[in-house]
Amino acid sequence: MIRGRCFTVLLVPAWALVAGHAADDAVRGTADRPGNEPRDIRPLLVKYCVSCHGETKPKAGLNLEALREEGNPKVWKLVWDRIKSRQMPPSARPQPTAEERERVTTWIEAAFAKHTLDGHPDPGPLRPRRLNVREHKNTFRDLAVARGNAQIRRVAYHSKPDGTVNLYGAIIPPPEHPCAFVTRTLPQDTNDGGFDTIGENLSIPPFLLEKYLRCSKVLLDEMFTLNPARGSSYQWPLYQDLVKLRNGPHPKGLTQRQALTAFLTEFASRAFRRPVAADEVEKYAQLFDKAQADGGDFESSIRLPLQAILVSPRFVVLWGDSKADKDSAPVRVLDDYELATRLSYFLWSSLPDRELYLAAQQGRLRDPQVLEQQVRRMLRDQRVTDGFLEGFLCQWLQLDRLDRTTPDAEKYAAYFQNNLAELMKQELLLFTDAIVVEDRSILEFIDADWGFVCYPLAQHYGIDNFPGKKPPSNAQPPWYRIRYPDKRRGGVLTMGKVLTGTSQPVRTSPVHRGKWILETILGTPPPPPPPEVDNVLKEEKEAGKTNLTVPQLLAKHRANAACYSCHQLIDPLGMAFETYDPVGKWRDKDQDQPIDARGTLVDGKEFNGVVELKALLMSRKEDFSRCFVEQMLAYALGRKLEFYDAATVKQITQAVAQDEYKLSRVVVEVARSYPFRHRRTKETQ
Repeated sequence: MIRGRCFTVLLVPAWALVAGHAADDAVRGTADRPGNEPRDIRPLLVKYCVSCHGETKPKAGLNLEALREEGNPKVWKLVWDRIKSRQMPPSARPQPTAEERERVTTWIEAAFAKHTLDGHPDPGPLRPRRLNVREHKNTFRDLAVARGNAQIRRVAYHSKPDGTVNLYGAIIPPPEHPCAFVTRTLPQDTNDGGFDTIGENLSIPPFLLEKYLRCSKVLLDEMFTLNPARGSSYQWPLYQDLVKLRNGPHPKGLTQRQALTAFLTEFASRAFRRPVAADEVEKYAQLFDKAQADGGDFESSIRLPLQAILVSPRFVVLWGDSKADKDSAPVRVLDDYELATRLSYFLWSSLPDRELYLAAQQGRLRDPQVLEQQVRRMLRDQRVTDGFLEGFLCQWLQLDRLDRTTPDAEKYAAYFQNNLAELMKQELLLFTDAIVVEDRSILEFIDADWGFVCYPLAQHYGIDNFPGKKPPSNAQPPWYRIRYPDKRRGGVLTMGKVLTGTSQPVRTSPVHRGKWILETILGTPPPPPPPEVDNVLKEEKEAGKTNLTVPQLLAKHRANAACYSCHQLIDPLGMAFETYDPVGKWRDKDQDQPIDARGTLVDGKEFNGVVELKALLMSRKEDFSRCFVEQMLAYALGRKLEFYDAATVKQITQAVAQDEYKLSRVVVEVARSYPFRHRRTKETQ
């Protein structure tokens, strides 16, 4: 249970000063905390906050003075977010200095840190959840189709002598997943909250049991028939183990029954991601015995225990046992097997491999040095492609939503003739994968001087100077790694997939583009529009003008008072990209009128066009880094972040800045963080 009363005690004194409801001695108990001096905070709150969010007609319904009575930490988290992201105070109001912002946010963070569970820092909930579809598919693969160490990606993306890119370990063209039938059988997951790992979205309705049975049957069917369509690409080590089990001879003179028990023990331990007890294995072995007694052959008999394991809650459900009793502490450290599972599903969306399982078995994984070594090893593994890249990075970039937009086929015929939708997607995946493989800075997602192009895409972008500038001779054009001549390209913001995916079929959409930046890059999604507001831009005509530009249409839309507050945050960001048409080509005019790409951020900072906007975002790299850390931490923990996570986010962000913003440092620090390595023993209300 969140201790709201305790939180109130922490925050009441300073607000009592602001409202004039308490004497100085009421806050002396808090004045000695570093960075939390109420006498220093009081004038800042009076100057920047209380005039709009006081007792008299508080804007947005936020009455900060009322928090003296409520002490609601979720509201304080909102205040913290708005101040940290510079959304408050609004640009029309006086702006605090960076030092003043830091002082206020640090003061709030100090109160957050006082929230504990009987003296223990709160790691947040770790609720039982089912495997999502992607995890189910990958876990099937690693149990039956691919075992041991997958191919390690040791070669970075570099140019070969002919100028093309070495695509070692890349995903172009993507091969069919050996267990793709799982995706076709199970219902699609929701990613409410940003990711398909959020536990509250992963319940198990009764109808799923039938589908789990169907998936396990298809897996075993494909294995026993050794589907020739996949035989050349994949090996089935599980099938080879079963052949040895059936034919013998068995190791160390074991009888066939003892060999069966040994096989089921190993298989169930891998499937359940922890050792299994002998009595549990015996139940599965008895299924085999009964089938044999009824006259079944080996294949039909072994299917029963295998299917039982593959539909067991211990296989389907993560984090089922909290190991709590009435006398246990409210928080405990994850055991090594739990930590191995959490790490493997974070980076691979699959079960631990043998090396990670062995580290857990030996009790070494909770050693911080061993944990970091395992993280860095796993980041070099090919399974990162179907795990971390597809799971976190693609969902963070909202690739599924970007894929849903289709330009007008008549107006943009060349887009379809040259298959640009797929090439733009491959460009984004290549770039993202290269950052992982080469352990580059996360800041390059915003601004990079390099990227990948193929001939059709280079023509579309107007890029002339790169090796092998000639039409491709086959359906799969070669890719080239280039340096861009200027900053109009570089990073994900100016990639065709993002620009096209945030447009309408026949026109650009500064609203969608600005919203994408707010959500993805800045981590400050705008609220949904009021239900009574018409959000469709009207294609109106004015005297002397045959057509209005999109910015002119938006100006009319913002004239609606119900729309203005949100659109003043969204539209300026989207306007910076008006120099790119609905399919991502550079343009200087729209409707035969020069494009005005000027804008102003919520804190009053001005920019003109995408180049200046990227420079402005890069000048605030700490803000982007914090947003990126928050997103990755939420994905890894499988839950939305709360106020008590602020200290963890700050700690990770500082460590990332000290290591030149390298992607691997974010991953390592998330894996080493307190909430990643701990869990509540019982859920709070």
